[in-house]
Amino acid sequence: MSLFRRNRDLDDEIAAHVRMALRDRLDGGEKYDDALQAVRREFGNEAAVKEITRGMWGWTWLETLLSDLRYAARGIRKSPAWAAAVAVSLAFGIGANTAIFSLTYAIVLKNLPIPQPSRLIRYGFRNGAQDIGLSGRVYEALRHQQSACIDLLAWSDAEFSLDENGQTRPIKGGLLSGTGFRVLRLQPALGTGFADGDDVSGGGPRGYQALISYAWWKTHFHQSPTVIGSSLRLNGRSVTISGVLPPGFDGLIAGSRADLVLPLSFEEVTHATHPIMREPGAFWLSLFGRLKPGQSVDSARANLAAIETSVRKAADSKQAVMGFFKPFRIVVEPGGAGRSFLRGIYERPLQVLEMLAALVMVLCCANTALLVLAQMSSRAREFALRTAIGAPRLRLVRLVLLEILMLAAIGLVLAIGLGWSVARSLTAMLVTVDSAPAIDVTPHAIILAFTAVLTFAAALGTGLISAVRISRTDPAATLKQASRTSVSRTAGGRWIVPAQVSVSVTLIAAALLLGASFLNLYLRNSGFQYAGVTFAEFNLGSAKMKDPQLVQAAQQIVSQVGALPGVSAASYLTPAPMRDWWAAGHFFSVDGHGGVHTDMALWPETVTNDYFAAMGTRIIEGQPFQKDTLPADRTCILSQTAAQFFFPGENAIGKSVYSGGADAQKDGSRLNPEDACRVIGIAENASFRSLREVPPRAIYKLLVDTDATSQFAIAARGGSDSDISAAVREIVRRVAPAAPAPKTYRFTEVVDDHLNKERMLIRLSACFGGCALMLTAIGLYGLLMRNVTQRTPEIGIRMALGASRRSAMTSVLGMALRHVVLGLVAGEALAVVAGRAMESLLYGVTPRDPRIYIGAGAVVLATALVATLLPALRAASVDPAEALRTE
Repeated sequence: MSLFRRNRDLDDEIAAHVRMALRDRLDGGEKYDDALQAVRREFGNEAAVKEITRGMWGWTWLETLLSDLRYAARGIRKSPAWAAAVAVSLAFGIGANTAIFSLTYAIVLKNLPIPQPSRLIRYGFRNGAQDIGLSGRVYEALRHQQSACIDLLAWSDAEFSLDENGQTRPIKGGLLSGTGFRVLRLQPALGTGFADGDDVSGGGPRGYQALISYAWWKTHFHQSPTVIGSSLRLNGRSVTISGVLPPGFDGLIAGSRADLVLPLSFEEVTHATHPIMREPGAFWLSLFGRLKPGQSVDSARANLAAIETSVRKAADSKQAVMGFFKPFRIVVEPGGAGRSFLRGIYERPLQVLEMLAALVMVLCCANTALLVLAQMSSRAREFALRTAIGAPRLRLVRLVLLEILMLAAIGLVLAIGLGWSVARSLTAMLVTVDSAPAIDVTPHAIILAFTAVLTFAAALGTGLISAVRISRTDPAATLKQASRTSVSRTAGGRWIVPAQVSVSVTLIAAALLLGASFLNLYLRNSGFQYAGVTFAEFNLGSAKMKDPQLVQAAQQIVSQVGALPGVSAASYLTPAPMRDWWAAGHFFSVDGHGGVHTDMALWPETVTNDYFAAMGTRIIEGQPFQKDTLPADRTCILSQTAAQFFFPGENAIGKSVYSGGADAQKDGSRLNPEDACRVIGIAENASFRSLREVPPRAIYKLLVDTDATSQFAIAARGGSDSDISAAVREIVRRVAPAAPAPKTYRFTEVVDDHLNKERMLIRLSACFGGCALMLTAIGLYGLLMRNVTQRTPEIGIRMALGASRRSAMTSVLGMALRHVVLGLVAGEALAVVAGRAMESLLYGVTPRDPRIYIGAGAVVLATALVATLLPALRAASVDPAEALRTE
């Protein structure tokens, strides 16, 4: 039987009982009115009887809950502006946290879509924050000597040249060892994977097999099952599509999408002129393993510690290369999330942003608490009446909480939409000249759960404050004041407004610290002149040229680009600076006193004659390479720090630096003139890797046949980007028709990409700081304006007794100042703590710089004064006669 039917039956039963009792009295001769009054007196309070009866049914809680929900909905409809303010305030704080958490989850926390990702480990090659991967020889040695994993796999991101419809274009992909599908336990969505027998030279009996990503199968092949068995032409070779990867699997490098996956042996095609699989100095592989049952990350580390020395010797018996990397250690770490370069770059910034977003959440909760306190205090008479006629205090608390929770539900919907939009905007900030990172910030179950928990925790926290205050209200005192409110908003403001001020100071100080750091990085002397420089990146691997042909092609491209209208200088270089490239060379010198100075980590920059004019790097002493300088002249240019290292206290011009090559045993005891180059100039230090790092010691040498590589870049100063792009495309079409079109971009774009992390931090911290100022100003303004409204009779009486308007203004200003000063003191202390937490992200500024905190305090104080001005003027404009008449 439904609750509503039982209520109807109860009404019918009570009415029948009254009719029977009334009939008995009428039959006894009583008058109708007297009989009806007597029956009602005997029966008692009808509503009370109904309540007692319903209580015996055991489910009155549902009826009262529905009643309270309807009442809460009516309360929201009666105050739409207040309801919207509460919902938007909660949505902003929760949306900010949801956006940052979405990005954190996608970059730092998200695991690979494979079975039991927690059983996957990764082998890395580290020296501090540097992680440069491992060589093919190390992979083979580790695979045979380790005992913690069932097997290892090797992965490398790759870019292929796809020949399709008569055109050649680059396509992102990856190379995976034949053990990969077994180690990952990866099942293709369609077709089959490949195994060890397919990971051999030429691809084995079936030829090279390729798997395509689910996303590419969907967009390029329209999910046609007939794609299995069809052929693609990659880098001039035919490969067969054998399967489709499962949805969501984009490779093993987080943030990088692989649309094609081929066996590792296909490296002999992608690096046809210089295969690197057996090259001991090519650290290009990411290694993963699946732990055996009973093994753990710690046991794998113990196993590695026992075999590392023998692995290094097996990979390079003479230590000709591994000897250069003594500071680097092979390490083991959890591999369930894959390898992520983005994680190393953004993990700490995201932690800082989570901290700042949490402060924004506190600020929004404080603002919501002020709004709720104001609304509930205006309804104090209503709650007092309810209490006076018998409403339990717990019922009043529930009414307030239900109203806030309904608004929180609205805020939750808004927060999910806002958080998703902001998260997508944040991923757009990570776009580089290469491509947009493959980061999925679509709300997943874990993100939605995080948002829901945060929403209702915030709602309960802010709602309980008001609910408890309302439940403690004295109904008699409230009713005596008639239309006056008995719950002053000032009481809540005693801690809420100072809390808002302190959070605002912290957020403004954080924004100032990060802004100063960004400016210091952007304006520092990097050793390059960014403006007017265009880069073009080439990949001539598919052309299968020999070394002399590669050098000749590169020089031809440089010459033709340099002759373009408006181009003042053009030069060959290996990679563009600040493009996540790392290089090291072995060089030594003998100074004037016979001392040998050896550097195993000298940055070797291979260039052509106009390099310094093209890049804007100044020659401090000596001269740059001249137009007629030939590689056969064996000349070189050193950076300032390299010259000081090789020839301390001496003039390096005219002296010789020797190349040790791959022989770590060369120590200067025997000098070979063939290894020498004569120093003709000293260049200013240049930041090849990072603006944050100390510029490496560098040596510049002219391009020779032995330095040939199929992947290189050209730098051109001046000219039009479009002209340069069209010219290099035409040149490549003539020189290497099978090669993909070169990629062109400006040096300023490279610098902007390099500072993406700092730019994201400053934008978000500035946004948080600005919103904090706005919410603090609104909170302070609302507190003071309500205080002035409540005190209007008091102010009028004071003025009638002779107080000046100035004293009224001073009273309001004094109240504001007390709240603001208290918040400033707490905020400065909190800002120092926050500054120290983000110290690793700062450059050229310290969290102990007093100017930052003085500036943050001044900004907040100025905002507070502006917010105080209108309430103070209103207090000064009170008309004593009008105020007393109202009273």
